[in-house]
Amino acid sequence: MSKGRLIPVDVYDNNGDMLRIEFSDSNGNHVMDALWDKTDAQTSENRVLFRKWAYNHLRNQDWEILK
Repeated sequence: MSKGRLIPVDVYDNNGDMLRIEFSDSNGNHVMDALWDKTDAQTSENRVLFRKWAYNHLRNQDWEILK
């Protein structure tokens, strides 16, 4: 059974580098931030892998991710 639905929002700095993904529920309540590892290169491929990791982490905790 799902804990609920989460809405992910990618957060970037002024240079266009990803900082984190913020996850909120459908009522706007903050649930979790997934923080970018600053030692990882800021590439499209790494961002895709980071999103997959973060989404899978929350799905494993029985959350549904809305895209």
